[in-house]
Amino acid sequence: MDESYKITENVSLLGNIMIPVYLITGTKLCVLIDTGMTIMGPVYTAEILSCLKENNVPLYAFLTHSHYDHLGSVSYLKRHLPAFKIGGYYTIDDILKSSHAVELITSLNLDGEKMMNIDDPEIRFRPFQLDMPLRGGERFDLGNDELEVICTPGHTRDSLCYYLKNRKIMFTGEAAGIRLPTGDILPEFLASYKSYVSSLETLTHYHVDYVATGHGPVVEGNEANRFFINSLQATRLFIEQIRQYYREIGNVQGVVERIKKEDYAKSGSGQPERAYTINLQAKVRAVVEDK
Repeated sequence: MDESYKITENVSLLGNIMIPVYLITGTKLCVLIDTGMTIMGPVYTAEILSCLKENNVPLYAFLTHSHYDHLGSVSYLKRHLPAFKIGGYYTIDDILKSSHAVELITSLNLDGEKMMNIDDPEIRFRPFQLDMPLRGGERFDLGNDELEVICTPGHTRDSLCYYLKNRKIMFTGEAAGIRLPTGDILPEFLASYKSYVSSLETLTHYHVDYVATGHGPVVEGNEANRFFINSLQATRLFIEQIRQYYREIGNVQGVVERIKKEDYAKSGSGQPERAYTINLQAKVRAVVEDK
């Protein structure tokens, strides 16, 4: 479950590459990007303490968005790292006041716990409140680098990307899609395909040497340089595929079932089937409803 490695001298991927978080070690401030699923809380805590044992500076965690596999271990980390502060898009506070949202986040994390045969009430998801509500445009001085917050809605309404200026690393969550083991990019416009495309167009203006996505290994070099352009191309093709299938089938569920049958097993996305289906339904609806 632990596949941690260093990306650059001061940036590490922690945990598992399919549900990674990223630790940026600064001389004035350390930042964790995302907090993964509940099952990873103890792993992240041990690795963070190991990485920071000789670095007595504040530690923040910045969330890329409000999905279960990106904020799952916040409450565990807050209990075991008392000085830990959480930042994310300001509307996350309202989302976590919704009993339906909390129930969905909890149940999807429980699916992961059951899959791994883990039964530990200590790691269970609990709602929390942001210490630092973000809106995009903020910049944080880490001492040896600067981290820029970029508002990138589309995957969700609360999606944020984070750009590490000197190292030229873009931390995207799922705002720019997921690179599959095949090398293809899986578009992830759950809230709005129009906002998603606009956000990708924004990201193309940044020079990047690394793209650290929300799932899978870090993309580097020439592939990273073209990642957002390639993601735009893949997104436009997928939008047209959904439109074509809807013209042929005439209902959302039929389109979902056809794409799932064609794509789920062969894509190698690693998503649990329930989460994959929920996400695919949202993407098809976004196109059919033209939002």
